[in-house]
Amino acid sequence: MYKVFLVDDEELVIKSLMASVDWNGNGFELVGYALSGAEAYDTIEQLKPDVVFTDIRMPGMSGLELIKELQKFPLQPMVCVISGYAEFALAQKAINYGAFGYCLKPFDETEIAMFLKKASTVLETRNIPDEGRILDYIEDAGEEAVEYLNRSLKNAGIEPHAAAGIKVIVSVGKSRLHPKGCSGTITLRIGFGMYAYLVQIKAEEQLSFDMPPIIMEGVRGIGVSKIIHQAEAIKSALEEAEIKAYRFFTLGSKYSFAQREMELTEKQYGMKAMEEAITNNDNYALYATLQAMEDQFLEGELHIRHAVIVYNQVMMYLGRNEGEIYEDYIFTFSQLERIFKDVTDMLKFLKKILSEKMRTNTFVQRPHGHNRTFNAIFDYVNEHFREDISIPFLSRQFNLNGNYISQLFKKENGTTLTQYLSNLRIEYACGLLVNTDYSINEISEKAGYTDYFYFSRLFKRMKGLAPSAYRSRHI
Repeated sequence: MYKVFLVDDEELVIKSLMASVDWNGNGFELVGYALSGAEAYDTIEQLKPDVVFTDIRMPGMSGLELIKELQKFPLQPMVCVISGYAEFALAQKAINYGAFGYCLKPFDETEIAMFLKKASTVLETRNIPDEGRILDYIEDAGEEAVEYLNRSLKNAGIEPHAAAGIKVIVSVGKSRLHPKGCSGTITLRIGFGMYAYLVQIKAEEQLSFDMPPIIMEGVRGIGVSKIIHQAEAIKSALEEAEIKAYRFFTLGSKYSFAQREMELTEKQYGMKAMEEAITNNDNYALYATLQAMEDQFLEGELHIRHAVIVYNQVMMYLGRNEGEIYEDYIFTFSQLERIFKDVTDMLKFLKKILSEKMRTNTFVQRPHGHNRTFNAIFDYVNEHFREDISIPFLSRQFNLNGNYISQLFKKENGTTLTQYLSNLRIEYACGLLVNTDYSINEISEKAGYTDYFYFSRLFKRMKGLAPSAYRSRHI
């Protein structure tokens, strides 16, 4: 609901205007009034209304002078001038100064409602953030980026340096949240079924999510960052909130939304034990470590980022064969969550293939002469590269050992599956950037990436330009 402020030196006029219009019914909330231009200026600076109705003739600071002064604000309210028929020339002058419109006394509710409808349309357009640019600048955090982020925050009614500061919320799931108790909110889609919310909590209120149960069923996880006071800190706060949002994966049935404000604790003795076991090529120590890690995850001592590291390190270790390294790495939290239902399932998978290796006490040897098998896998990858393809998925799809698939692909194609998929997807994304008007976020998803930031970093590494810069250069 947009905010309205009234200014007139006659209180009777204020009360008449308050009573003659169904403000709430038109999508607006009356947040205050002032009986002079000087008083109005100070109060408007504090309340930051979206629309101001002001008289023209007032003692001291006139309505025209007030309009000029309001133009100094970073986010200027839309001004509607209150005038009589005798002041029509002044009303026209006010419009030249930047007023959006005028309404004549005595007030006509239909006329004011029409103005509010027009104002609402303009405000809606003005308040839509450039999502792609904001996401790129969160990643960049250079001087230009910080300036743009601060301006975008102010446009949304968020003051980073205010005592209340900013919190970053991340939700995982198909439904968007509607944070309550906030003075301003910017909503960003950061991946398929992933949203980030930059919010400023009102000092007197608590953060809540006023949503029907059926909507909340579409939200798998919620994470809330600590309070920050600088635009430069948004990136780290977003990473913190994302880790917390994936507690549903690491805590399993113990997770509830009530735990979303829990602090992150990192007791990484399990991670060190895993590294030592891998370094010493000790399968039995590694198996015992993976068993012990399950409790660490369920107690919140390890989180989703550790889960990604564990998966990659163990799979790399298990994929060694005559000097070759397993390279089907997991890069994003969402990739891991789509392969396994939770961290217990992931650890069970790793322990199973580790136990097979312990029984044979050797790595799986690469079979030879199975080109038809490779051709079937290769054709499938080329046809489905925009989908969620991984070595574990192909292993189940073709009923083959994952290490065998990885080694066969490298032998027959001269590159790893991960590298080949990346090349296919990024080239496909290049075509969409040049030949369509899809947003970069949409292109990221269509190319097979559910995490916008990972797509952006990978694109820049492979092409030397950010996706937005690539589009600008080639159009």
